[in-house]
Amino acid sequence: MLDFYGLAQDPFGEQVDATVFSNAGDRSELAEQFKHLLTFSPQDCLLMAPAGGGKTALAQQVLKRLDDEWRVAWVNAAEATQLDDLVRELIGQLGLGLKADGDIASAFRNIADVIRQRTEDGEFFLLIVQHADQLPLDVQQWLQSFRTLSPRPDSRLRQLWLASSATAIEQADNDDQWYSLVLEPFNASDALTYLKDRFAGAGQLDGVPIEPRDVTRLNELAGGLPGELNQVVKDYLIAGTYKTTERRQGFPLTHVLAGAAVVTVVVLAVLYSQQPANESVDITSSQQTNTETEEPTEVQQRLAEAAARIEARRQEGVASASESEPVAEPEPASDTSPTDPPSETSQLATQTTENPAATPGSTDVDTEQPDASTEVETDAGGDRGLMATAADSDYTLQLLGVRDRSAIERVVLGLENPDRFEIVSSTYQGEPWYVLIHGQYEDAAQARADIDRLPDVFSGQSPWPRTFSSLRADAPEE
Repeated sequence: MLDFYGLAQDPFGEQVDATVFSNAGDRSELAEQFKHLLTFSPQDCLLMAPAGGGKTALAQQVLKRLDDEWRVAWVNAAEATQLDDLVRELIGQLGLGLKADGDIASAFRNIADVIRQRTEDGEFFLLIVQHADQLPLDVQQWLQSFRTLSPRPDSRLRQLWLASSATAIEQADNDDQWYSLVLEPFNASDALTYLKDRFAGAGQLDGVPIEPRDVTRLNELAGGLPGELNQVVKDYLIAGTYKTTERRQGFPLTHVLAGAAVVTVVVLAVLYSQQPANESVDITSSQQTNTETEEPTEVQQRLAEAAARIEARRQEGVASASESEPVAEPEPASDTSPTDPPSETSQLATQTTENPAATPGSTDVDTEQPDASTEVETDAGGDRGLMATAADSDYTLQLLGVRDRSAIERVVLGLENPDRFEIVSSTYQGEPWYVLIHGQYEDAAQARADIDRLPDVFSGQSPWPRTFSSLRADAPEE
């Protein structure tokens, strides 16, 4: 991707994270505001946003603006569940020189006393609590007790808590104790500014290699969250870097879209298949196949792929949240950079429940399928189902592609005739990938004719015809 777009480094990698802070959404002004509050206000600070909303990046920027006299402890609430552990972290990270022994009350009094004494010598002390809404109630109460142990704001431990919401935080509605701020999601203009800054930090001085209208759509897919936007745009760009012998590396996206028609058709087929790049693509055969299939535009395909990846990450987040109740943060899908919003129900699954549709047309070939009550998928290489019986030259409709198999299983089980659909295991960028297929057809035109008869849940998923040979080629090695 770097060579393709002429980048010196990954615009969404750690190096750019460490060196670039965008003022999109007035984030620089907010960082300065928090610095002022932590220095002079009698309140502690509570910063709220969903996972990927930019809380951590903003807090890190605040730290960069503090003077050298500040001593900072950064604690992850998911790991600071015991008071003894928290005391040791505070003493160690703040360099207080105390022994972490004795009862909790004495330990907190000693910490408060040392901080009060050292502030008289010009030092300042700050505690940042990440995922603060996961702190147990007793830990919250002890941390907030620093206000009474050292009533003067200029001589006590200052605190900045980062949370998804204030619901689980004690006294969060007390304006005398907390200054609370919710980070707003990016609008389209913010997203474009943010991406320009990141690409400039990566060595791309010509702006963002994506049309502004498509940045708007990608930002909508990301929910305006900068962390999610990073991954969505990266997925989008990677989809544009698939190589053939006819394409040159480093060619700008706008020129690619305006390139030779034959090469574009080849690229569209590879992009929309949501499969890994293949260095040995047969140009002649690809041209012939794609001329028949009349795929949608490249932008539509890549946006659809980005949406599928978001769905996969959200589904994995739902599973992660259910395992770590009462509060947990979902983990991004395999090759993404993590994300932590409250768990949510898959939009696709909801649509399935609310809009069951009639069985698709009779162009399906009725092959022996597994009983939907016990098993809903047949993987590539299995001994039953379409993947085992269809000829390589036959076509099927690919309906979905995601990382999380259970997400597709839930969709299939919500259908009126789940036995007419099949889940196929494949690989994408070296990781497991699962696609949902339907039907067996003699050619692409016959497959396309059946799209309108699919259940409503697939109406926004851009189903597309592909051969069984291409599915088998992407099956994981046994």
